Amino acid sequence: MAQGNTQTIRGTILDTDTRQPLIGATVMVVGSDPIRGATTDFDGRFVINDVPTGRVDLQVRMVGFEEQRMANLLLTSAKELVLEVRLLESVTQLKEFEVKAPERKGELRNDMATLSARKISVEETSRIAGGINDPARMVGTFPGVAGDPSGNNTVVVRGNSPKGVQWRLEGVEIPNPNHFADDGSTGGPINVLNSDMIDDSEFYTGAFSAEYGNVYSAVFDMRLRDGNDREREYTLKVGVLGTDLTAEGPIPGTNGGSYLANYRYSTLALLDGAGIVDYGGVPRYTDAAFKVKLPSVKYGTISLYGLGGRSAIVEEDKGVSGDTLFSRADFGSRMGVLGISHTKTIGDNSFVYTNLSLSGNGSGTDYTESLAAGEGPMALRHEDDLSKWTVRLSSTLNTRINAHHKLRSGIIVSTERFRMYSNSYDPERDRLIVNLDRTGSASTMQAFTSWKWRMNERWTITSGVHVLYFDLNKAASVEPRIAARYQLRPDRAFTLGTGLHAKTEGLMTYLAQDIDATGQVIRPNQGLGLTRAAHVVAGYEQQVTEDVQLKAEVYYQHLYDLPVENDPTSAFMVNNMAEWFTNKALTNKGIGYNRGVELSVEKFFTRGYHYMITASYSESKYKALDGQWHNSRFNLGPVGNVLAGKEWKLGPEGKDRTLMAGFRYSVQGGQYSTPIDLQASIAAGTQKEGTPVWSEKGGAIHKIDLVASYRVGRPKVNHEFKLDVQNVMNAATTVFNYYDDRSGTIKTVPQLPILPVMQYTLRF
Repeated sequence: MAQGNTQTIRGTILDTDTRQPLIGATVMVVGSDPIRGATTDFDGRFVINDVPTGRVDLQVRMVGFEEQRMANLLLTSAKELVLEVRLLESVTQLKEFEVKAPERKGELRNDMATLSARKISVEETSRIAGGINDPARMVGTFPGVAGDPSGNNTVVVRGNSPKGVQWRLEGVEIPNPNHFADDGSTGGPINVLNSDMIDDSEFYTGAFSAEYGNVYSAVFDMRLRDGNDREREYTLKVGVLGTDLTAEGPIPGTNGGSYLANYRYSTLALLDGAGIVDYGGVPRYTDAAFKVKLPSVKYGTISLYGLGGRSAIVEEDKGVSGDTLFSRADFGSRMGVLGISHTKTIGDNSFVYTNLSLSGNGSGTDYTESLAAGEGPMALRHEDDLSKWTVRLSSTLNTRINAHHKLRSGIIVSTERFRMYSNSYDPERDRLIVNLDRTGSASTMQAFTSWKWRMNERWTITSGVHVLYFDLNKAASVEPRIAARYQLRPDRAFTLGTGLHAKTEGLMTYLAQDIDATGQVIRPNQGLGLTRAAHVVAGYEQQVTEDVQLKAEVYYQHLYDLPVENDPTSAFMVNNMAEWFTNKALTNKGIGYNRGVELSVEKFFTRGYHYMITASYSESKYKALDGQWHNSRFNLGPVGNVLAGKEWKLGPEGKDRTLMAGFRYSVQGGQYSTPIDLQASIAAGTQKEGTPVWSEKGGAIHKIDLVASYRVGRPKVNHEFKLDVQNVMNAATTVFNYYDDRSGTIKTVPQLPILPVMQYTLRF
C-alpha cells in the first residue's frame, strides 16, 4: 500500500464566555483507524500528529460543556491545520446518563445572535462557483441577498440600499474594503482583504443583536485568522485578479506569538508594465494586510493588525474608430486600517476586549470631455478629492454569571476628520458648480448592553439596548432589542426577534452645498437626522438529516424618518441611491417598508459533495412628500440560487490528488428605474427623467457560474489549479439605461459578460 501524505492538527480550546483555556478537553479525529486524538494541556492546547491529508471531522468534548463537532476540515500536506475552538458551558447537569447537545451546523461564534445570521466559511468560499475567493460575493447565495449583476460585489439585502451595509474587522467598523470604490459605496469589483487572511466570519441581515449599531441593512463581521505559531508557511497565488504572497510563522521569544502577512499586486498591471498586454483602462491596484499576535499569561493577548489598498484606472473613450478622444476619466481610491486589540480575562467568569483603530479612506476623480465631439479642446467636467480619517475606540466586557445568564456591555467612541471637495458641470448654468467643499470633524458615541438568558435546554432569550449619538447634527437614538429561540426538539427550532435600528447618512450628504437665488452658498442638509427602522423577524429551523438543514424566515421592516427631498411634488429618496451623494434639500419625512419570506435547504459538505437551494421574495416600497407609494429601486421581487459541488479523490490510495467541480445558477428580479424622457434629454443636452417615477422594472437577471480545481499534494508542498467562470452562457440582460448625448439616443448597460478567472496556488 502506498504511503500517503500526513499533516499535523493542533490548536487551542477556550471557554466561550471567559476566553480562558480549557484543561483536559479531548479532541478526536472522527473515523480514524487507529484512533487519533489528543487532550488539551494547561494552556488549553492540543496536538494531533500524522493525520492523513484530505477531509477530516473533529469531535471536541469537555465535561460540563456542550460538545462541538467540526466537519469536513481541509487538511493539506503544505500547511498545518491550526484551530481555535470555543466551547459553551452546558445548561444540563450530567447525572447517571450522558446528554448530548443537538449539533447545529454552521453555528456562529457570536452566541448573542439568534436569527438572520449566517457563517461565512473561507474554505467554503473557495468551493462556491462565482465566489472567486471573495466572501462578499459568497453572501449573494444566502436567502434574501442579491448581488450586483454589473460585476460589483455590492449587495442588496431584503430590499435595502447597499449604502446601508456595514463592514467590520476585528469587532470594529471599518471603511469600505474594496478597490475602485466611490465614497458612499459599500462595494467594489475586488475586495482589498485577501481570502488567505480571513478567518471564518459572519453576515447578519436584520434584527441585529444590541452590539451592532449605526446600521439597519446588513453587517459583514470579518475576523483575521492567527498565523501559525510553530512553523513558517507560505502561499503564492498567481491569477487573473492578482499575484500575491502570504507568509506566516512564529515570533521568536514568545509563547504562542505569531505573525501573518499578505501582499498583492494587480496581475494585469504587471503584464501591462512588461509590455505583454496593451489596452486602455488597465486596472492597477495593490493591497497588503497583516496580523501579529502576542499572548501573555499575565497581560492578556495583544494583537496588532492592519489592512490597506490603493487602486487607480484611466479610461479613455475614443469612439468606434479609436483615433478620436471624446472623454477621459482618471479615477483612484484608497483605504487603510491600523489597529491594536487587547483581550484580558478578569477573574474566573469575565473578559474584556478593547480595540483602538485608525482608519482612512478616500477617492479622487478627474473627468474631461471634448467640447466639440472629439474635435475641440478637452474641458473639465467633474473633479473630486475626498478624504476621511477616523480614530475609533471600543471596549466590551463579557461576563458569565452562571450557565444560564450572560451579560455583554460595551462602548464605542469614534472621531472622524474629513477633507472633501467636489464639483460638477451644470449644463443649465453652463459652468462648473462646487457641490462639496468642507474640512472639519464629527464624532459618534455608542453604548450597548445585552443579556442572554438560557432558561433551559429549550428556551433562550437575548435582550438588550443600543444607544447612538451623532454630534454633527445632535441626533440620538435609543434602540431596544429582543430575540428568542425555542428548541422544540433536538432537530427543530423556532426563532423570533424584533428591535429598533438607526443609521447616520454619509458625511457627504450632510456637508453637500448649493447656491441659492442670491448666489450665497447654502448647506441644506446639515441638520438632517437619522434614518430609522423597526425590524420583526420570525424563523423556523429543521435538521432534516445529519447533514441537511432547512431554514425559513419571514420579516417586516418598517422604515421611517427616511431622507426624502423637501418638495411636495418630489418622489426623491436617498435610499434609492447605491453610492455617492446629493445636494438636494432633504427632510426626514419619508416612510417605507420591506417585507418578504426566505427559504433555504442546505446540504453541508459531507461524503464528498454539497448543495444549497435558496428562494426568497421581497417587496420594498416607500412614500415621499408627494404622498404616493412608489416602488423602491431595490424592489427586486424573487431571488433564487441553486448550487452544488463535488470532490473526487484521484489515483490509487495514498495519492493526494483531488478534483473539484461545482456550478451555481442564480436568478433575481430586475431593479426599478424611472423612464428617460428622450426628447427632453436631447433639448437639454443631458439626461432628463420622465414619468411615472420608479415605474420601469428591469428584466430578470439569470446567470450560470462554473468552478473547477485540481489539487495535488506532495510532502510539505501543495499545488492547486483553479478556474472560476462567471456567466458562462454570456447572458446580457440590461441592468440599466442611460442617455448618450453624443448620439442623442438611450443606451443600455448589460450584466457582466462571461468572465473566466484562472489561478494557480502554491502552498509550502
